[in-house]
Amino acid sequence: MSHLIKVAVIGAGMMGKNHLRTYKTLPGVKLVGVYDVFRESAEKAAEMFGIKAFSSLEEVAHAVDAVSVVTTSVAHCEVGEFFLNKKIHCMIEKPLATTEEECQRLIDAAKKNNVVLLVGHIERFNPAVEQMGKILSDTSKIRSLTAQRMSAASGRITDVDVAMDLMIHDVEVIQSLVKSPVVNVQAAAVRTPGNESGKDYITALLEFESGATANITASRITQARVRTLTVTTDTNYIDMDFINQSINVHSQGRMPYVNQENIPEWMNYGLKGSVEQLFIPTNQPLQAELSHFISCVKGEAAPRISGEDALNALRVIWKIQDVLGLSRTLQPAMSQQGDKIAA
Repeated sequence: MSHLIKVAVIGAGMMGKNHLRTYKTLPGVKLVGVYDVFRESAEKAAEMFGIKAFSSLEEVAHAVDAVSVVTTSVAHCEVGEFFLNKKIHCMIEKPLATTEEECQRLIDAAKKNNVVLLVGHIERFNPAVEQMGKILSDTSKIRSLTAQRMSAASGRITDVDVAMDLMIHDVEVIQSLVKSPVVNVQAAAVRTPGNESGKDYITALLEFESGATANITASRITQARVRTLTVTTDTNYIDMDFINQSINVHSQGRMPYVNQENIPEWMNYGLKGSVEQLFIPTNQPLQAELSHFISCVKGEAAPRISGEDALNALRVIWKIQDVLGLSRTLQPAMSQQGDKIAA
């Protein structure tokens, strides 16, 4: 496929506009338009980016090769399946869908129609995460991981708990690193006055078949923005900051003493430690993600986050919700941002 890839964005909310803005910068791409159930939102976005405001999904389908589905989660299956069955490649923002049955419908539609389904777990395109994957691809055995993703309350997401909103990022990243099935899930939630549901601060402990463990905390009631991941292996300790896109590798070993007499052999060593700060070229993860999507559409790459990958992460989140007694049900958010969509 050598011609310009014609794309449209479905959903004209804040994240939809980010997709529109990014597609305008990508080579080999022609951004043709935007659709939103809120016509006014679509028209405003279309005017902002000099593109067409489509009046229906059918109209979009006749004009594009690929779409970004940037709607509320409850609409992902309906909208995604519509385009996949029209043989149109889809990048669907996380979470893939709201139920296992819906996820499987999207996975099956992509396979049946031989089109790309990429799921928008954007942290996989953070250069620090990419570098972490390279570090851990050698013979190092992962023993344990600790992830923290915390911030204060935000009006950005209102239809899901913090596990589905934030924790899912770290679950998916950790699964991509450990490459082993989750065999046990434990969880606890903080319940405070005004936050009795416990849905805004959750800590989960995952055990993997490989023997590794992961401790993951996500919060929407913490008065600081924290995005970190640490990994303990059999050879070193690695700390990573998602925000700064930085990694430090800590190592420690034994070192014999020199010119020390009358020291018992079992004492004849010292400890030496080193910290290696890696140089990581920074990037804009959304730009990297959408560039990857276009490469997949052209047949130059396979989706880094497949439907199956996204479903595996969701299964862990659903288990956490079940342990805590939190509802899996998502409610459509009728916001003024044009994030809700319906076919």
